[in-house]
Amino acid sequence: MTQTTIHTYFQQIFEDWVEAGRFPESTVEACTPTLASKLGIPAEKFSFDSFVHSSQTPEWTLKPLNFGTELEGSLFIYLPAHWSGFEKLDNAIQVSDSGFVRQTIYLLDKNSWRETLPDFFKQGEVSAFVYYLIQPPSYHQWICCVEQDQRVWVYGFYSTEDKVLVTKADASDKALLEVQLISLINSNPFYGFVKTP
Repeated sequence: MTQTTIHTYFQQIFEDWVEAGRFPESTVEACTPTLASKLGIPAEKFSFDSFVHSSQTPEWTLKPLNFGTELEGSLFIYLPAHWSGFEKLDNAIQVSDSGFVRQTIYLLDKNSWRETLPDFFKQGEVSAFVYYLIQPPSYHQWICCVEQDQRVWVYGFYSTEDKVLVTKADASDKALLEVQLISLINSNPFYGFVKTP
């Protein structure tokens, strides 16, 4: 698929999920040859699943994020163990490493976030994405790579019925792109975020 085709397809199914509550019934993924080449992988061999850590991996850990009274408990995000800077902002937590912001994690009301989608799609071209259905109908995970000028941003979206957790991750080079994909794909902030019956 071309970059324009992937961007259009992602926008269509993502907006359909946000606006109408419709979602794919299984995992969906796509990647442009351009993004795959940034990772040194042939496009036909690229899969988001290759970034999944299926067991405890040295130098990686689940770190708790506390949004205070907005959530009942802490969320656990999968990060490199040496990323140790956490700064709470109004509706977000910034994760830093050696003074550089690596991720900004926003906790947003789903309705107000929905209104910002047109601006999201204007900032760059989606060159890769994956959708995982984790617990229908209310909990979903989307990850996409957005190319803006000469850099890549990796976004993760995790949802409940009324909230959305959005991660914006800096992927300015190959090493950071790999790290951010590992982080967002292996993060599953279910506990403390999704209310269980």
